[in-house]
Amino acid sequence: PPSPAPLSMSAAMGNDPKREGTQPRRFQASLVRHPPSAEEIKATKDSRKLPFLVRVLGLDELVHSYLWKAVLIECFGMAFLTIVSIGAILSSFGRQPSSTVTPIIEPPALGVAVSHFFILGLMILTFAASSGGHLNPMISFATTLTGHTPAARGLLYIGAQMLGAVIGAQIMKDALPDDTINWTKNSRGQGALAGCAVGDLSGKQQFLLEFGFGMFVILVAYGTAFDVRQGKIFGPILAPIFVAAAIATGIYSSGTLLPSGNSGAVMNPARCFGPAAVMGGEAWGNHWAYWFGPFTAGAVNAVVYLIAPPHHRELYDEQMRKLTEAKENSEYPSDFKAKPARDSLRLASVATAQIVTTMKRSSNSSVHHA
Repeated sequence: PPSPAPLSMSAAMGNDPKREGTQPRRFQASLVRHPPSAEEIKATKDSRKLPFLVRVLGLDELVHSYLWKAVLIECFGMAFLTIVSIGAILSSFGRQPSSTVTPIIEPPALGVAVSHFFILGLMILTFAASSGGHLNPMISFATTLTGHTPAARGLLYIGAQMLGAVIGAQIMKDALPDDTINWTKNSRGQGALAGCAVGDLSGKQQFLLEFGFGMFVILVAYGTAFDVRQGKIFGPILAPIFVAAAIATGIYSSGTLLPSGNSGAVMNPARCFGPAAVMGGEAWGNHWAYWFGPFTAGAVNAVVYLIAPPHHRELYDEQMRKLTEAKENSEYPSDFKAKPARDSLRLASVATAQIVTTMKRSSNSSVHHA
């Protein structure tokens, strides 16, 4: 059969109402897929009449209340994520370690990783319906570059997440005594108020840690939450659990790499920004690495995604449609039926048989012509 028609950007991004069973929407970066609101459906349809640049940047969304509600939720959610995160890290230490005193949990990265698996999984599931459940500038930036999040929304999300992290960190600073705040200010790698500290690493080394582990999290998010094919396999719940597990794995895998201590890969720039803005001073040391590392990972992911997009399902569906039409024209055995992707081996065998038949016809034609 002839080659499939090229896909539209809407279909490539998973914005295919015929296949997904929902109305089209602008925002495709929710970590849990929910139907769009009536206001969002109308805004999406109205945006088709607007200039290309306005639609690409998402500037038309600025006049709609659903966007500002989502931005508020990102700020609100990030504030309480920061509160619980700081509490989990301080509790994992339980005291200020020294050469003769060990933390409550040894290594502390184990307690931090396990607690954050539950924290992140629950927070994403809680806020995904309202804002997409990003709660992380790395996710918002990466999805903006690939077109899943309109640019204006992405920038507003990042600003809201930074503000929320500052609010959460300030609440914890005011709520805790100084001794408790300093439990994590030690040679084991954390800064005061469970802040981010590079320890004996240089800014470049921390950048590479953030890039590597940040890329791991982004790949998991794109492979589970942002791929509609996987949603049909995992359902709406498992994707945020997988993302939370990826971050928890990164926390533990990077949190005990140095004997002298290091906060490891944080994979969330806003989470570092909050305590740094509240505590000030040395908390800003090499802070750039916590931003440029995850953002570079998002940029690399965008290049790979746009060069080799996950169009395989669309191409497969188109091929199956054409084979079904061929079957109706009696070109294939009567028992051939187009089925979902689990029958890909059968599709391959039919396609191979067709190629062989075409080659034989071409060969016979050449001989006859000679």
